[in-house]
Amino acid sequence: MSSSWRLLDTGSLSAAHNMALDKVILSARSRNLVPNTVRFLQFSPQCVLVGYHQAVELEVEEEYCRNKGIEINRRITGGGNLYLGDESQLGWELFAPRDSAGIPNRLEDMYRLMCESAIAGLKRLGVTASYRPANDIEVNGRKISGTGGTEIGDAFLYQGTLLTDFDVDTMIASLKLPIKKLEDKQIKSFKNRVIDLKEVLGYLPPMQEIKKAMAEGFADVLEVDLVPGGLTAAEQAMLEEELPQFQSPEWIYGLRTPQQDNELKRAEYKSTGGLIKVSLRLDQTRKVIKSAFITGDFFAYPERSILDLEAVLKNTSSEAPKVQEVVNTFFDTHKVRIPGVKPEDFTQALINAIEGTNNEC
Repeated sequence: MSSSWRLLDTGSLSAAHNMALDKVILSARSRNLVPNTVRFLQFSPQCVLVGYHQAVELEVEEEYCRNKGIEINRRITGGGNLYLGDESQLGWELFAPRDSAGIPNRLEDMYRLMCESAIAGLKRLGVTASYRPANDIEVNGRKISGTGGTEIGDAFLYQGTLLTDFDVDTMIASLKLPIKKLEDKQIKSFKNRVIDLKEVLGYLPPMQEIKKAMAEGFADVLEVDLVPGGLTAAEQAMLEEELPQFQSPEWIYGLRTPQQDNELKRAEYKSTGGLIKVSLRLDQTRKVIKSAFITGDFFAYPERSILDLEAVLKNTSSEAPKVQEVVNTFFDTHKVRIPGVKPEDFTQALINAIEGTNNEC
């Protein structure tokens, strides 16, 4: 017999309201004050969100956001910076205890199950999507939803953002990404790494139709009944108490960690099979590759190999032996074939970018 979960649609709210509600609902669920919940959320006005452990000044183009009326706030979950257009983008979230029936104990398995639930919803809209570990959903190798989560007590929050009608140019302008100062051709390649529902289908379904399909996907994969409901009186009271904190500069800016940086480094490396161009966002202080963008005139098989390599490199060590290990393991496990280009060519290109050199072989 299926268990019942609450289906909560909070509509369009400010970034502060939405972030406060994340904490409120998760806290309420951890105290068993509310049932397991699937929540749909939207943002108005448009906003930029940084991850819990990030520093705003390192991740956000603050002057641009101020001039364009783009709100800045901080998630209670980790992960990277992201841009959310007003109202047309759909956020989805699941709140439940870790020991809920059907929820895997292993985090990696839980991530996959949550993403498979969203994928099932997309299928109902006519979209064939797939899961890319550790936490992305893609269509034909292009990202349509990023996900992540956190816990309070024995309850978890797992959330994702479905790109419906997405403004990539505003995202690029509002975030500090590994593509500043690149050629137009490379920026076009970066844009092709994401896709939205409107581009996939050729039109944008009404938001209620999207929500209905996603809810059915969650219900089917999680084997639960979703019952529409609103915020409880306890949640409303908790929201009134928490909201001022999430509106405060102390929350938005006060969690920054000075032992971080976000340096942009680039390099070109000429291999036998073609030119490899690497652009990285590096935290040199912690010796971490925060994000990677790789292009070139080589031919890779499978076609999505480079996108997968970028995903694998994210948040890994920038020390040369570790870079080599990550690249070699990737090529071995993914059966990558690039005529005239060896794993060590990619390793050297990455190390050149990290070290600020630009040698050609």
